[in-house]
Amino acid sequence: MPLPSRSPGSGGPDPTRTRALAALLGATRARVLLRIAALHAATTNDLVQELAVSAATVSHHTGVLRHSALITTERSGVSVRHALTPLGESLLGAHGVPGGRPPPGGSV
Repeated sequence: MPLPSRSPGSGGPDPTRTRALAALLGATRARVLLRIAALHAATTNDLVQELAVSAATVSHHTGVLRHSALITTERSGVSVRHALTPLGESLLGAHGVPGGRPPPGGSV
């Protein structure tokens, strides 16, 4: 699944900035972060279905994102829910991605 793109004036993510996000995080990890943002919070199963990857792949990438303070993870019974942290929102905002918020002091 490619990263989101947009045509000029569509209001979607800027393809150059989205590619920069993928270069920074890795393509799959960027896709995981973008889906969590798009869904406002996502379970591991949501991400497995949305991204068509294994649960082990999602768990690996969410673990790295969590240890990087970009997402939080909360377990409720057998369900595991992931949400963006303010740092994750700022990272996406700096890359012009919906679901993010501009970093303090304006855009990059």
